[in-house]
Amino acid sequence: MVSTPVVDIEVDPLDERRRRRRVLLRIGIPLGGVALMIATILLIAFYADRANRDGALELSNDLLVTLEQRIGIEVSAYLEPAARAVRILRDTLHDGALGDQLPLVETFASSLLREIPQIANLNFADENGNFVLVRGGRDGGIDVKLVENAPGPRRVIWIHRNTAGDEIGREEDPTDAYDPRTRPWYVGALANDQLFWTGIYIFFSQRVPGITASAKYRDASGRLYLFGVDITLDALSRFLGSLEIGRTGRAVIMDDTGELIAAPTGSATLREINQEPAAPRVDELGDEVLTHAYDRFRIEGAGHRVIEVGGHRYISAVTPITSAGRNWSTMIVVPEDDFIGFVASNNRKALWMSLVIVAVTTFLASLLVRQGLRADRGARLLLERQSAITRQSGAFASLASNASLFDPARSLPSRTLTETLADVTGARRASIWTLRGGGRILLCEDSFDRETNGHVEGLELHRDELPGLFRHLLGGEEIEAADAARDRRTVELNRVLSAFGSRALLVVPVRRDDRVVGSVWLEDAPGIEGSRDFVRAVANMMALRIADTSIAPVAREPSAIAKPITAPEDVARNFTADLRPAAIDPSALHAEIFPGMAVMVLRFTSAVAMGVRISGIPRSISDEIACGLQQIATDNGIPYLRLAGYEIVAAAGFQPAESSAATVIADMALAVRDRCTALFEESKHSQEFQIGIDCSLAFGGAVGNEPRVFNLWGDAVHIAGAMAASALPGTVQATEAAYQRLRQHFLFRSRGSFYLPHVGEARTFVLAGRL
Repeated sequence: MVSTPVVDIEVDPLDERRRRRRVLLRIGIPLGGVALMIATILLIAFYADRANRDGALELSNDLLVTLEQRIGIEVSAYLEPAARAVRILRDTLHDGALGDQLPLVETFASSLLREIPQIANLNFADENGNFVLVRGGRDGGIDVKLVENAPGPRRVIWIHRNTAGDEIGREEDPTDAYDPRTRPWYVGALANDQLFWTGIYIFFSQRVPGITASAKYRDASGRLYLFGVDITLDALSRFLGSLEIGRTGRAVIMDDTGELIAAPTGSATLREINQEPAAPRVDELGDEVLTHAYDRFRIEGAGHRVIEVGGHRYISAVTPITSAGRNWSTMIVVPEDDFIGFVASNNRKALWMSLVIVAVTTFLASLLVRQGLRADRGARLLLERQSAITRQSGAFASLASNASLFDPARSLPSRTLTETLADVTGARRASIWTLRGGGRILLCEDSFDRETNGHVEGLELHRDELPGLFRHLLGGEEIEAADAARDRRTVELNRVLSAFGSRALLVVPVRRDDRVVGSVWLEDAPGIEGSRDFVRAVANMMALRIADTSIAPVAREPSAIAKPITAPEDVARNFTADLRPAAIDPSALHAEIFPGMAVMVLRFTSAVAMGVRISGIPRSISDEIACGLQQIATDNGIPYLRLAGYEIVAAAGFQPAESSAATVIADMALAVRDRCTALFEESKHSQEFQIGIDCSLAFGGAVGNEPRVFNLWGDAVHIAGAMAASALPGTVQATEAAYQRLRQHFLFRSRGSFYLPHVGEARTFVLAGRL
């Protein structure tokens, strides 16, 4: 449902804007300070993160350079003794290594094996294929392999000696087909006049990967001798495995073809070629990070760079090992987080610690906001109390100057008193009630509506209708209900209050000789806290005026009793009459103007509620209401009644002399309101209906083919529908035109201003009942 809002013209927009600005400043400045602190902390955290990250990366580069240098030094220290040993063997033994000086060779080799742990074997060969190999044996001894190839038959003999040099075993191996002239160390040295380093290959006897440093020597007779020192790479692999590069970083040594020289995994990385173990290439290890770093090395060459693999950033560094005498390089890969992870961790800890500061600041800011709002509220309450005291002082002075207000002999209503109560308390309505009929009737002596500046009197409330209210009132209880619909003491009265648009209620009993003889009512009084004592004082003063008439019969002035309204003369009625028999002759009617038309529109706000069945009745709510409307229209002489969807339109005033049209429409609206209220309460549904009334211009005439239909349209129908659409649920809203016609015989309260098409801004009223 779309309703046009009612504008409260009593609210000062400038004052409301100043109040909101003051509250915004009270709240906005502390919260803005907290927000500024949070923004500053985040900015500092961002800057510190970037600065610490850059510093950590620079340190990591320095660390990698240091590691590369250390690896280069370690490799050089690992290989250089073998190169020196080859030169010493060549310059010392010459051709005696394969002759009668074998004991000297064994002694010399044993010393080298003990002093240089990385040396695995010492090799001696000549051009005829004769060969001597010395390697470390068990328990610190040595093993010597002799290959006698020429002259004479080929023999392969193994000699085992202990640490003292004594022979502890000897055997021949006729299956050994080893020929040094086919091995890489021999072939390379033969073609090179300088020291020669082999690539990685598998040693024949031990079946482990390694490299050999070898050199040749030719004696004066032209006979060729070759010397070699074998080095296994397991020691280099163990060294690489011992390096701590961050938490998960690793380093490998490779040559320029990508062949792996050493890796932390050692010989576990060997592959097989023709059923022989061989060293793998870096990109054959199955390590995605190493492969990516190697590919970047092949494209961009050596250097430091950052690579990204699988969404993670890694630092890679490839540096040639110049001191090894080979085309070897060190490749290091380490996750970036290993070096800068502590930066993010520290920043998170700092942010958590900053959150404590923010929490404390927020708490202090909330206290400041609370204190500021309390100060504003205290200042406002103080101003209101001062204003209330000023109003009360003025009110007491006014009452004191007119002492006749409390004279029991005074017969006129106490209009000045109700106006004073409304002015002091700011109540929407102030009224004075007296008990009559033996305490069974509450008679409204005077009720003042501050919005309309109107007075009404004579409204009666019966104990049979409101037993709960009378029980508490006669018990001398002061009733204060912030929401009359939810308070058990006033829930029965809520239907009357809601018709006036009131929600809150204060009832102060008037006592005389310890008996309740009346009460003072204030509806929707915002300033009651500072005026409660004044209201009680007025109630006590009213006890002087109210005569002891609680057992007297009810008496009302003749002017307050509504005169019976006679039904209008028979007039032409609606042809189709969806809700009642047709009574309008379409052939006698043409489209014409009805300047004094009174129209009521009943609008249902819930389609579901219209179809709800009431227990014990076989019809729905809409059916019951339609039947009731037919009867009410017949009783009041309503000539036009039509149902269309969720709206029912009733109209009167087709005849120019029909002066009671507005009255019968208003009576019908009240009867419809009471009937709908009873049905919705019986079905335990909220008041899902709205009623609107207007008295203005309308047009009507028969339209269509036979049977022709009488149609009514114009401002009266449209505005009555707008009144219904914007009315409070369960109430009757009327335009100012309807109010002017009905105010002598009906009770209204002003609701506010409403914009009407073709009319402009006009006042609207809520129809409460008959006077």
